[in-house]
Amino acid sequence: MAQKTFGDASGTDARRLISLKTAAALVDVDAKTIRNWIAAGHLRGFRINGHLLRVNHAELLALVQPVNIEVPEDVA
Repeated sequence: MAQKTFGDASGTDARRLISLKTAAALVDVDAKTIRNWIAAGHLRGFRINGHLLRVNHAELLALVQPVNIEVPEDVA
């Protein structure tokens, strides 16, 4: 299994870190999905006190962007 890398939670980043549960609720996914995004390198995870895992609020919101999908008229 590959070594996971986590960011440094120092400075101003520490003020915008949120729990995985909060992050999952914010983007309407399961907390396991947030963990998968961290493991895949799509999102940085920050270890707090060597145990608690947090993510940056702004990075999370940047990851989930809205997409425009055209719906055929006969479906709508």
